[in-house]
Amino acid sequence: KLFSILVFLCVVGITNAQNFQFLYGYGNGQPVNFITSEIYKPLEHGAFYYFTDFAMDFDGYFESYTEVSKYWNIGQKGFAGTVQYNVGIHNDGTDAFRIDPVYLAGFQRAVEFGGWILSLDVLYRYDQFTQQSGAQTTFIFLKEWNKLTLSGYLDVWNSGIYDPEEAATVAVFEPQIFYSISKRFSVGIEGRVSNYTLTLPYKDYIMAGIKWN
Repeated sequence: KLFSILVFLCVVGITNAQNFQFLYGYGNGQPVNFITSEIYKPLEHGAFYYFTDFAMDFDGYFESYTEVSKYWNIGQKGFAGTVQYNVGIHNDGTDAFRIDPVYLAGFQRAVEFGGWILSLDVLYRYDQFTQQSGAQTTFIFLKEWNKLTLSGYLDVWNSGIYDPEEAATVAVFEPQIFYSISKRFSVGIEGRVSNYTLTLPYKDYIMAGIKWN
């Protein structure tokens, strides 16, 4: 059943996604493989953004994680309101659990500066797992040079301490750079650095892969 669901979601991703990524690498010495379906759709009064990650290792698929965001323009100066929803599921054969939903709402400021597209989200955050509220900021960057594209994000949030050994404030930095080899296909690398250590063994990683646009 899991395999059938995965195939279905992959087909949906291929037919609708702005890009579809296959990434392979190592996190903390362990192999990790991601399939990512990502959509960004400009709308008349804002934008819609969605992505789903499928994580796999040599034993197969063990996790999926999804984020959905909707933006509404406020005026004509790059301001927008937003609501967002994050959720996932994990099952590696040893541990199985739901990645409880996180609900977010706030504002975005987007600018173009020197060829860079930059945006900052300032958000109220409610984490269903901790049942605590907090704040989150999300900084997104994008720059293109001919066939080369650099993009990524920095998330910083605080929604309560999960465990005495966990950091109350979490920071996740995930850049990627891709080179276009054709109109539809790119090759590149993605990295992630984080102090988020609750469950994910691949919290820090570097990966290589291909992207279908």
